[in-house]
Amino acid sequence: MIGHSGEDDDRLVEEIYDALDAGEPERALASARIALHEAPDDPILHFLAGIALSDLGQPEDAVSALARSVELDPDDAEFRAHLARALYATCAFDRAGEEARRALSLDADAADAVFVAAMVDERAGRLAEADAGFARAAALDAERFPKPVRLTRAAFEGVIDRAAAMLPREFQERLAEVAVVVEDLPPDGILLDESPPLDPELLGLFVGTAINERTFAASGIESPPRILLFQRNLERFARDEGELRREIARTLHHELAHFLGFAEDEMADLDLD
Repeated sequence: MIGHSGEDDDRLVEEIYDALDAGEPERALASARIALHEAPDDPILHFLAGIALSDLGQPEDAVSALARSVELDPDDAEFRAHLARALYATCAFDRAGEEARRALSLDADAADAVFVAAMVDERAGRLAEADAGFARAAALDAERFPKPVRLTRAAFEGVIDRAAAMLPREFQERLAEVAVVVEDLPPDGILLDESPPLDPELLGLFVGTAINERTFAASGIESPPRILLFQRNLERFARDEGELRREIARTLHHELAHFLGFAEDEMADLDLD
């Protein structure tokens, strides 16, 4: 048990949930780890630690914590659904699908599991099944899983053209030096080329050598720079068409800044919004 009484246990778990709800995963994780020293076999504490680690962008550690919660309580659909989501974030797509299906066998209305199963279908090219799953997840929990906003490829590319036209002239000239490529989803090869793998839900990516890192000697053998925009990830990110259009522009401008050699912490000062 945690602490010295059932009330202490409940209060501590509530505090961890409150920290997560307040967007303070560091505090939640610290509290969960302290509690786990006294109750190392408490599945809820492992689960909450896994959620905090996911929120902190540490999916591999989250998988370990969530797998332990499932090991301790294999019949909890929520534990399995969140393990599936963490596995998806590490690009373990087959395992993510398996855990999502196990969660749904325990609770057919587990929205997180429905959503993960839909994302796995999407990556496998089963787009009709995926969209049906996204619609079901939205029906179960529209706040966390809004139904994707779909655009035709032509309409999507039209938004990109308008976003490019919003740039200051000097940035428009620089954008002409880099190819902008639309893909449905990030390819496995790009995701797995990094260690740890890139987030499969990323919205865009600059591929190539930034302007400030180019060398004359290497310029003839370097691959042409590209900005990749991932349409289906962007469509799932947005809650309505207006938000989708804004996010396409924001992502394009963000990846252009990477091409120009700016670091993440320098982008707020650029006139790229």
